Amino acid sequence: MDKENFYYYLNLKKGYEGECRFDGLTEKLGAKCIVLNDLQLEIRRSSLQIDALLICEGKIVLYEIKNYGGIHHWGPEEFTKQSGTTLENPSLQLTKTKVRLRKLLKSMGYSIEIQAFIVYVNPEFSIWGAPCEGDSILPGQISEHFRELQNMKPVTNPELEKLAQALVECHDPEYPSKLIKFDYEKMNKGINCPTCGLLVQNFCRRSHVCESCGKKMIIQKAISNSITDFQILFPNEKLTTKRLADWCGTEDTNRVYKVLKREYHAAGSESGRYYIPLNE
Repeated sequence: MDKENFYYYLNLKKGYEGECRFDGLTEKLGAKCIVLNDLQLEIRRSSLQIDALLICEGKIVLYEIKNYGGIHHWGPEEFTKQSGTTLENPSLQLTKTKVRLRKLLKSMGYSIEIQAFIVYVNPEFSIWGAPCEGDSILPGQISEHFRELQNMKPVTNPELEKLAQALVECHDPEYPSKLIKFDYEKMNKGINCPTCGLLVQNFCRRSHVCESCGKKMIIQKAISNSITDFQILFPNEKLTTKRLADWCGTEDTNRVYKVLKREYHAAGSESGRYYIPLNE
């Protein structure tokens, strides 16, 4: 994987981790709302990607989830990090998503209030100069936001169940996107330095210092991260010790086995044993 694709992949992974963190919050709402995650819709040839959607009595709550970390300076069009790197202000995309969702709902015969928020789920995120009133929910405001949602009446209107089902039926997981198609056989194997992406192979100690950037890696943690990467890139492949040792660029299957044994459930017979995440 070249450096450009590596950093692109890191952004995808970071977004995925942020959505998983947010899922843990919505699961606690129970019957207060209907939760739809990661919808890919289309309205008049325009894409409509929604991280999370809550269908509640009398309203829909739309969320754009961001896992940004560090200090940012707010601007109406861009955020600027301390390093000087700029990011598009997520409010711009949120506004487009809200407008397109309203059009889609109208075309389906529904008229319902839409509230839209950007949720910054990383506790290490902070921003300077942002308006006090806006569409942002900062890390310190998340708990209070969900406490307010807990006060809502449970969903009892059958029309809302029909709406949720209609949106699910409109979901198109194969909608064209920029996601990279990865060919396992053509990829270089090894564990990635978490800072610069350099691949390390045939490691033998408990830790390793990256030859490119000087970052110290704990090998056990790096193996665990590489297994997570493998799941994201190849979600339909089984997690086996042999396969993941090859993926990590090592002949020492025992080190990979120890990580799998500690962090995953074993399944299958001894000759065909594979592993699944603990939460499945």
